[in-house]
Amino acid sequence: MIYNLQILRALAAYAVFLTHFGLYAGPILPLPDALAFGAAGVDAFFVLSGFIMFVSTAGRGETPGSFLLRRAIRVVPLYWLVTLALALVALAGLKPIGIVELRPDYVVQSLLFLPFSRGGYVEPLNSVGWTLNYEMFFYAVFAALLLVTSLRARMTGLALAFGALVVLGLAPVPGLYWAYYTKPIVLEFVAGAGLGYAYHHLGVPPPGFPVRRTAGVALAAAASIVLAGQAAAITLGADLEMTGFLRPLVWGTAAFLAVGALVLLERGGVVLRWRWLLSQGNASYAFYLIHNLMLHVGGKVAAVLVAPGPLRVALVFVLALSASIALGEWLHRVVEVPLGAALRRWCDRGTGPAPLAGAVVP
Repeated sequence: MIYNLQILRALAAYAVFLTHFGLYAGPILPLPDALAFGAAGVDAFFVLSGFIMFVSTAGRGETPGSFLLRRAIRVVPLYWLVTLALALVALAGLKPIGIVELRPDYVVQSLLFLPFSRGGYVEPLNSVGWTLNYEMFFYAVFAALLLVTSLRARMTGLALAFGALVVLGLAPVPGLYWAYYTKPIVLEFVAGAGLGYAYHHLGVPPPGFPVRRTAGVALAAAASIVLAGQAAAITLGADLEMTGFLRPLVWGTAAFLAVGALVLLERGGVVLRWRWLLSQGNASYAFYLIHNLMLHVGGKVAAVLVAPGPLRVALVFVLALSASIALGEWLHRVVEVPLGAALRRWCDRGTGPAPLAGAVVP
């Protein structure tokens, strides 16, 4: 485990929560900037995923099949459980978090991580699952590249593959899949994998290397890029989360620098061991999957208890964040970890004497 990255995973999940909370607070309180911070969290997850995937497979001789199985054990069960739970809630007539219409093909495509359009948005029933659609696509491409034994060639192939996708995306070809998988956001995964390649080759910083100073400069640069990007977006009247090439340029670069800074600190012996955030980092996947539903529930409860205004907004924040933390921790400890361990044991029985490696969180 890279402790500093677990801390970052928790902070990234909180950033996404802040974005979606901003949708509730926006009509009441002037929080326009809060709407953009979730982009930082999502982009950090992309960079982290690319980094972890490269580091966790470097030098292991892992097969494409074992890699995909390991990732599926980590990602699929909890996502399926939450998605099916949302579908059942929708069938009960409660219409959670924007599920206005429930169709069988929506459920199937959501479970299979296939992008589709509903209500004008390209997102699954659990809206935050759009990132997992990209993740599964990345896993498939990365698994194919595991057939290449040279790490340098693997990294080159990854960069060429996703770079080609982005270039091809400039062509006016119709089709949802084409538009979805050729967006410049896919370059952030390559950046994370590149960071993982550097981590694997550079090793521990040499004596005398200014670890703290370098990491501090990188974090300051990340913050400056975000602030400059936000200022430019406000000036131009653009979306604060940014689209097209601006998103990886601003948010992706900032996430790359932040992840790199924390990895460098840990390599240099500066390890963050804040127990609370480490625990939240472990449970951040569960938190990420259910926080939107908790915001929805918190909004409904607050609407019954408090009149519209700042007090209701504050109550939504407290209720939703507390519920997301508590339920996320419970799902991680009681469902996610035991279920993952059971599935790995079941797979081990059919893979011979070499046990399936433990999953690395996305």
